[in-house]
Amino acid sequence: MLRGLIVGTALMCGAVLPCAAAAASSFELHMIVPCGPQDRTYVLEGTSHEFCLAPDKVIDETGIVKAERYPVISRVIVDVTPAASDKLLAVSTQNVGNDLAVLFNGKLIFKATIDAPLKLDKFQLSLNNAPEQVDALVDAFPGPKT
Repeated sequence: MLRGLIVGTALMCGAVLPCAAAAASSFELHMIVPCGPQDRTYVLEGTSHEFCLAPDKVIDETGIVKAERYPVISRVIVDVTPAASDKLLAVSTQNVGNDLAVLFNGKLIFKATIDAPLKLDKFQLSLNNAPEQVDALVDAFPGPKT
């Protein structure tokens, strides 16, 4: 489990196709790494904490099925594709104890420590430091039209 990331446990049934994200929206999960002299730093929204990110993406917007607003509080439920779930499991298994970060439209909106391997089809992001990003995420990834 991730500290700071509330994990959904429901399993999706049937084939799931990634939805197309809104034109200028990007969503990326990266591992946090020590900063080198030439590395770009990102400030975690709502704080003054700076972090550097591994260049490889764990998941990008192609792995997102949809994002839904969690009722009342600043949380978003993010559904991911089976392929994104498998990649998250592989990376998290090798990185227990390290930090994972979420970039949305180039802004660092979330960071959490990986406490155990993650096999998820959905997860919740607590965005108390960046509440304005909740609706933007939901708008960017509304899911497949039914």
